[in-house]
Amino acid sequence: MTRTRVQSRRKSGWRDIKAWHWISSAICLTATLLFAITGITLNHANLVEAQPVKQVIEAQLPDSVLEELQHRQQQLLSEQTMAEGPLPAAFTAWYTQEFEQSLARAQLAQWDNFEAYVGMPRAGGDRWFRIDLETGEFYLEDLDRGWIAYFNDLHKGRNTGFFWVLMLDLLAVMMVVFTVTGLILLKRYAKGRKSTWPLVLAGIIIPWLVLLVPAHAQDAQPRAQLELTIPELNVAEYHRPYIAIWLADERHQRVLDLAVWYDLKLANKEGEKWLKDMRQWWRRSGRMATLPIDGVTGATRRPGTHDVPFPQLVEQLKQLPAGQYSLNVEAAREVGGREHLQLPLTLPLQLPLVAEVSGQYELGTIRLTIQ
Repeated sequence: MTRTRVQSRRKSGWRDIKAWHWISSAICLTATLLFAITGITLNHANLVEAQPVKQVIEAQLPDSVLEELQHRQQQLLSEQTMAEGPLPAAFTAWYTQEFEQSLARAQLAQWDNFEAYVGMPRAGGDRWFRIDLETGEFYLEDLDRGWIAYFNDLHKGRNTGFFWVLMLDLLAVMMVVFTVTGLILLKRYAKGRKSTWPLVLAGIIIPWLVLLVPAHAQDAQPRAQLELTIPELNVAEYHRPYIAIWLADERHQRVLDLAVWYDLKLANKEGEKWLKDMRQWWRRSGRMATLPIDGVTGATRRPGTHDVPFPQLVEQLKQLPAGQYSLNVEAAREVGGREHLQLPLTLPLQLPLVAEVSGQYELGTIRLTIQ
């Protein structure tokens, strides 16, 4: 009798594991399929053409609304030069009437001595506006990057809201359940199947081996490296500069973003607000980019000479039409100046290549080496 009960419990336990396995697999099936498809579009984002739709709206605020904004500015900036705080009710009422769209109750603005800025990023797009607190000029941009960008942002959980992120967390838990119960069932039914565990190990080891291949394969390929010097300035108040590095064609249109350094640690993505001070890059790329840019965005650097490798640049240059190009480096510093330098490039490349230019204010020597 006891043996029968033990066997019954064992069978019941295995049935429970099977049940959890197929339930978790059913829950994860559709999500995993979408995750895999968007993973392909993310890995080959440079090959997927997109035509962002941008809407620009400019308006003049009524004097009464501007006075309310200036009063709020004085309240928030009484003892500081920058602050974060809510918009006055008079402005939100004007905004709702003007655009037939209400602002979120918890919407905060970034305030300084000159303007108020509000960012409203969303999956697959962006919406932001700024208000000149001296003239009352209102400028709004709304950018829709299309369905592929929308699903890519869903894939990363970027600008998707609390409930979507919560769902991703729950799906991750179910995937762990699916994986663990699958391994337990493998242990149960692997007897007599000699290939089971070698295949499991292969599934773990092969991806790691694939990751190691490019690192060795590139040893024999030409490499591109930029030596960038940030000068040390003798000023009372110093902030590390924001720096953008990009490739442009002979019409000065952006072809590739290579690096964008800014303050990533500021709360509420406040560091992104000041990227527009790099005016050349912002006009050609920044205002249309989804930030942070994967593989491009980085933190600000201290004064000194920095070696910046671009392991993919040579291959990317080979895919471009022949002609005249320029490598652009632009720096902008809070309570400081702005500087923009260019290094000319002719494609196809004639190796080895060494190009150098020197700045006068915010940038020192810039040297590009490809060999």
